[in-house]
Amino acid sequence: MADIGVLSVLWTICSVPIITMGAASAALMRCALNMNTLEGNWRSRNFFRYFRDNFRNATLLWLIFLLTAAVFIFDLVVLADPAGSVMRVQRFIAVIGLIIWMITAVWAFALTAQFDAGIFQTIKNAFYIGISKLPRTVIMCALWLVPVALLAFNPYVLSRIIVLWPVLFWGGTAYFCAKLMVKPLTPFFEEAGVHLFKGMEEEEEPDPEDQ
Repeated sequence: MADIGVLSVLWTICSVPIITMGAASAALMRCALNMNTLEGNWRSRNFFRYFRDNFRNATLLWLIFLLTAAVFIFDLVVLADPAGSVMRVQRFIAVIGLIIWMITAVWAFALTAQFDAGIFQTIKNAFYIGISKLPRTVIMCALWLVPVALLAFNPYVLSRIIVLWPVLFWGGTAYFCAKLMVKPLTPFFEEAGVHLFKGMEEEEEPDPEDQ
């Protein structure tokens, strides 16, 4: 619980500039996967290491997701009161686009943190895994959307527990999502081998106090 809380706080702090949220998410998911597979480390210094190592790819990936989400949300807001059939079709497309966006995003940052691949290949792989493992994907999407659902349906409850998200719940959500990811990703881990894990062969030696 303490480790999850630390990771949650680190993710919150590193996501404040918004543009760095992608690198923070990649580092968070890498640490969460390490916790579930017992491979590698997940302490604060490792979080910052993964943040640094994934900064370029994860930031570009995040900017793509941020731009597409902004377009879809803008369509929904502008077309909130559609006046004709064309507007309704555009609104429907925006909803479908956001669903596809979410299905892909919940996998993308974990993949970019674990595997060396191009940006668009990562997006393609994330979408493929998201669709092929749809029940797990739906659960992960639901976990990340809990605060949005509370804001929409019960803002009073959200106002009472919102402080828990930056200090615990973000890390907890990542941990449980990583737990759902381990089984689907295991074949890819085995196929890639340890030397294709970014930084896995260079993990730091354990602290003397742990020996």
